[in-house]
Amino acid sequence: MRSAAFVVLVAACSGPADTAETGDSAVDTSDTSPPCAPEGAWDCPIAVEAFPYSDARDTTDAPESVVDAYACAPATDESGGEFVYRVEVPAEGALVVRVDDVSGDDVDVDVHLLESADPDTCRARDNRETSWIVEPGTWYVVVDTWAQNGTEFPGAYVLDISFAAAPTGRCAFAPRDLRMFWDDCAPGIDCAMDGADVLLHTPSAGPVVQEAHLVTVADDFGGGWPTSFTDQIDAHYALSEAATGYVMDRGEPWAPSGEGGSEFGQGATGDPLPVLDEAWYVNMYWRDKPAKGTRMLVWNPATGGVVVASGGYETGPGANDAIGGATEEVHDVLGTGHRDSLVIGFAADASLPLGPIDCN
Repeated sequence: MRSAAFVVLVAACSGPADTAETGDSAVDTSDTSPPCAPEGAWDCPIAVEAFPYSDARDTTDAPESVVDAYACAPATDESGGEFVYRVEVPAEGALVVRVDDVSGDDVDVDVHLLESADPDTCRARDNRETSWIVEPGTWYVVVDTWAQNGTEFPGAYVLDISFAAAPTGRCAFAPRDLRMFWDDCAPGIDCAMDGADVLLHTPSAGPVVQEAHLVTVADDFGGGWPTSFTDQIDAHYALSEAATGYVMDRGEPWAPSGEGGSEFGQGATGDPLPVLDEAWYVNMYWRDKPAKGTRMLVWNPATGGVVVASGGYETGPGANDAIGGATEEVHDVLGTGHRDSLVIGFAADASLPLGPIDCN
């Protein structure tokens, strides 16, 4: 990073003319300074005031190359040219930014989300897409050119920015900091170190893995567990569909054996799950596991869909670059798949019924 205390004041562009009456004549008191330039520089960011937003540019033509690294990934070389965007967020919600390289394999530009016009306030970044739960106010998005061994990879890109206000009413989240088993925080995950502990701030946006099935109290294994990934899995699908009323083409097998000495289909609690909880369970790598059946919400900001999920039965995934996992039923309802970005948090209303919910 070229400056550890890099702070930029955004230049104000001229507005409509103002006049003041002096006797019988009108005196022009407007600011006659020209609009800021060049557009996309740190002191003249491109304004984003409506969503969805899309913009196509080429970092070969970037107005400047000022920042070489960002606090959210300080070891990543971003020494090529950059374009800066100022984003006005109207309310608390999920901000999703995506950049697509469009001019070949020799192009590599990355997207960064900043809380202010300062690379030390970078909250998330990725070479393709990242998301964050944001507060209302001004945020910054920077498309910067990746470099390696002194070689920069500029080129054309398309930037897409979308925003969705956080669900309210019966679908409201209850903010909570959650101790995780992680050793540190991965870029793009909203967590922080608290001494030796890692705290995940929820609700949190990020990749969500697709989980396998767990044995329920209605599955009949004579007090035992499945003997393979697919032992009686079709019967399990039928039991789940009958209980939930949710019809889909299920394909996930039983959870694998061997993790912590577990059997096929055995969750972290060691006991079979209630059928409804198994269909709609969600898990995280929580150090402080919530009580069985704790109501959690899984929200897809892209569609507005919400599923009430059951927490406390399963733990994982272990990698810190995903915020959690959810069943294939949850993903199917929300139109997502393995490691797609979703928002997971604790429900303010602990009495919500499990499954898809109409927030209105």
